[in-house]
Amino acid sequence: MNRIFIAVLFAIFSFSVVGQDTINQKDIQGRKQGFWRKTDQAGHQVYNGHFKDGYPVGVFNYYYPDGKLKTVSIMSQKGKRAVAVSYFPNGRKMASGVYLDEKKDSTWQFFSESNGNLVSQEHYKAGIMDGESRVFYPEGALSELHYFRQGLRDGPWEQYYTDGKIKLRGTYQAGDKQGSFKTFYTSGLPMIVGQYISGHQTGTWIYYDEKGTVSKKEIYDKGALVRVEEPGK
Repeated sequence: MNRIFIAVLFAIFSFSVVGQDTINQKDIQGRKQGFWRKTDQAGHQVYNGHFKDGYPVGVFNYYYPDGKLKTVSIMSQKGKRAVAVSYFPNGRKMASGVYLDEKKDSTWQFFSESNGNLVSQEHYKAGIMDGESRVFYPEGALSELHYFRQGLRDGPWEQYYTDGKIKLRGTYQAGDKQGSFKTFYTSGLPMIVGQYISGHQTGTWIYYDEKGTVSKKEIYDKGALVRVEEPGK
């Protein structure tokens, strides 16, 4: 009788073990395996996703404290690469791009919380801005175009009116404005023309009115205004 009772208890215990929640499990080598869910001290879910041999694989979901979806990441290359899409609390897309070794890489896009339109598009290498960067008006038209090299502005710099006409044209070099600088009226006529050297205004800067007539000249030396010339005065 005792043997039968013990056998029944063993069967019940075995069944309960098999039926337990199998999340957050590790193998005999201490590696995470299968489905994992992490919560904070208040019991709010932080993320959930799958592991294989200790590495995250496939889709991982991250959450705000109120339970709303914050980020969806698709993991690969033993967790080194993640294609991520992040969301504002209102559910609109916030940003999308790729992480390599937990650092932004390649092209990233950022969106408006109010209307969901594209706000900017940036290129990264190992977490540092490097390459073309675009900024957009709320309505969607291109507002500004510039380039980065290892985190510093370097290369052509342009701004546009909402109708696509050129508004400003200049150049950066290693983070400083360098060389020719021009701004334009919506008509296409020049507004301001000058030169930069190592971020400082230099030489003669010419200001035009909307008819194309010179209205003022400013002379600079290493960023310091030397004199102002105004026609007719």
